[in-house]
Amino acid sequence: MVASAEEYRAAAEEVVAQLRHDLGVELKYDEQSIEWLDGYINRIRTQLDKKTYRGLAAALGAYVGETIIAMYGGTWHYFEKLDQWGIRLPDGNGAFPAAKIYKQLEDPEFDSILTFFTILPKLRDHVNR
Repeated sequence: MVASAEEYRAAAEEVVAQLRHDLGVELKYDEQSIEWLDGYINRIRTQLDKKTYRGLAAALGAYVGETIIAMYGGTWHYFEKLDQWGIRLPDGNGAFPAAKIYKQLEDPEFDSILTFFTILPKLRDHVNR
């Protein structure tokens, strides 16, 4: 289990390196890479044992979290009341990419990290009106 912001950054870099090595995909910390990852999750989920969902969600969540930070700002933060790590956004709200990825692995018809990622600035703008 990841226990610090530095470990999340390292885990994100490991995901980038692993996908480059295994699939020849060059992920960046941008929306286009999140879009690719969204499709990748949907393509592989039926081939996975559900026991692997939590570990995969944690690893990919580190990458998505770093992309949220790069695109929208924020920092890794441990939310004690929820007993989980997430991104504390500049407006004080939290985003939980690993939880969203887990939900997408379970039900891609209902959950999508691409939608999650693209709606964050809209929510921020709505809240800050």
